Amino acid sequence: MTTRFTDELMEQGLTYKVLTLLSQIDVNNEFEKLQRERGLGSEKHRKEVSDLIKECRQSLAESLFAWACQSPLPKDDTLLLIGHLERVTVEANGSLDAVNLCLLMALLYCFDTSFIDQSTEERDDMIHHLPLLTERQYVSTIHSRLQDSQPWKLPGLQATVRLAWALALRGISQLPDVTALAEFTEADEAIAELAIADNVFLFLSEAVVLAGNFYQEEFYIRRIHSLITDFLAFMPMKVKQLKNRADEDARMIHMSIQMGNEPPISLRRDLEHLMLLIGELYKKNPFHLELALEYWCPSEPLQTPTVMGSYLGVAHQRPPQRQVVLSKFVRQMGDLLPPTIYIPYLKMLQGLANGPQCAHYCFSLLKVNGSSHVENIQGAGGSPVSWEHFFHSLLLYHEHLRKDLPSADSVQYRHLPSRGITQKEQDGLIAFLQLTSTIITWSENARLALCEHPQWTPVVVILGLLQCSIPPVLKAELLKTLAAFGKSPEIAASLWQSLEYTQILQTVRVPSQRQAIGIEVELNEIESRCEEYPLTRAFCQLISTLVESSFPSNLGAGLRPPGFDPYLQFLRDSVFLRFRTRAYRRAAEKVMFRVNHFSPMSLLSFLSSKE
Repeated sequence: MTTRFTDELMEQGLTYKVLTLLSQIDVNNEFEKLQRERGLGSEKHRKEVSDLIKECRQSLAESLFAWACQSPLPKDDTLLLIGHLERVTVEANGSLDAVNLCLLMALLYCFDTSFIDQSTEERDDMIHHLPLLTERQYVSTIHSRLQDSQPWKLPGLQATVRLAWALALRGISQLPDVTALAEFTEADEAIAELAIADNVFLFLSEAVVLAGNFYQEEFYIRRIHSLITDFLAFMPMKVKQLKNRADEDARMIHMSIQMGNEPPISLRRDLEHLMLLIGELYKKNPFHLELALEYWCPSEPLQTPTVMGSYLGVAHQRPPQRQVVLSKFVRQMGDLLPPTIYIPYLKMLQGLANGPQCAHYCFSLLKVNGSSHVENIQGAGGSPVSWEHFFHSLLLYHEHLRKDLPSADSVQYRHLPSRGITQKEQDGLIAFLQLTSTIITWSENARLALCEHPQWTPVVVILGLLQCSIPPVLKAELLKTLAAFGKSPEIAASLWQSLEYTQILQTVRVPSQRQAIGIEVELNEIESRCEEYPLTRAFCQLISTLVESSFPSNLGAGLRPPGFDPYLQFLRDSVFLRFRTRAYRRAAEKVMFRVNHFSPMSLLSFLSSKE
């Protein structure tokens, strides 16, 4: 009965009615009507009316999305939806609003061919209900509309739909008995090339994944995950072309720099955008899906079976060959890595390491990359994406910078830019530190293995770098990495003692010392002047982590009266009490302070340490 009722609604033009209402209902227009009739009251009433109108528009869009997730829209309805999306624009921040994002996802689910990976019985049932395979006119009409259409208001949105259509054609081409559609399936490469030319990966990052409500809907995350993995698995030659183009562009940039010329401005950045998209998509994991596991093909079996889903409750495993292709992509992209995509590759790995098992596999990859066998393949310098290379570089930076370490009397020069680290090097160090933090946050084994390595000694080197003259933003990432190491109680206990010894926060005053040193000086003289506080926020994060992990009762014994007092005094007097009176260049940073560091639980943990 329910199916018959909903089918009748669709046959009576529900899609047309929904899209018409979405075009007609506008907050500004509705407010003008209410204003003329004097139907608006106080500011509170205006907000309630505005929220109600937005909820109505969202519900209309979600009705189409819910239908498309279960059954693709018919040909005419799909064309109506495409026509609506042709006129869509983005918000001021460059992302799609909630309604248009929902409509885009509805269309993407109309082109979803993930059923190909299901069992034969389930796949056969889907084939009989999929217009892609049962209606040649459907394929012909949609193909012509997407291939020959005029530019949309958002070329990136047009590119996204084209990419989804190209992957749908490639997907159905793998099924038997689709010779009748050969003229369309053979055009999938050309459609994909049109999408790439319009910067589809950049648009997906900025307008879709970074949209405000993207991570609030599990099916959005799954569909974009499917879109990316389908591209990597179905079109390996296209991926290889992107890699070859990136290598050639890197050579051109290097030659231009060698000759003293500016790099060409017409270079494509498609592979870079693809890597950044992958990193951005998996950087958050609100439903604990750990979809990034599909990119790892471990040599050893998983220790625990994982159901890749939340409330769906369905174990979904891709065929082994697909996982092999994705894993090969991750590994091969790091081989002979050109400098232009070094940071994007690290950001991609950071996203793919987000989860307990993913972090373990990423740790193993960086460990293997530093082995002697890989060094022979990569050259004398070894792989630049390995623990060996990274921690050796950190050690060299520390040895070079500590020669310029200022004395306490010349502390006013600590904020000057370091002569030893260029901006590009700083960006690379920050990217690797963020990757390291992600891995050791999720994997305790990785945390302990790195910390106990006799040659790398990461905690010692990081503490040494914190005493050198380096920019606050780099110091902040070093502190965040220490915070990740401090999640293990045994490491936290030694970190407390190291903080006392290095005086990152000055807890011991020397009578002959004319000026204060440490983070309090950075806060008052550097960060306050710049109106940005990355170092202070990172220090709060470090102390909060250490307090929760392990707190020695005799902290500072032998140097000063033992206890937490100096830290509590700094947090209370210099950070908490002056929080509202400080100037902030970005309002979002003030919000981050209040939410992450000034929450009741954080304050309670600090006070508990005092007791």
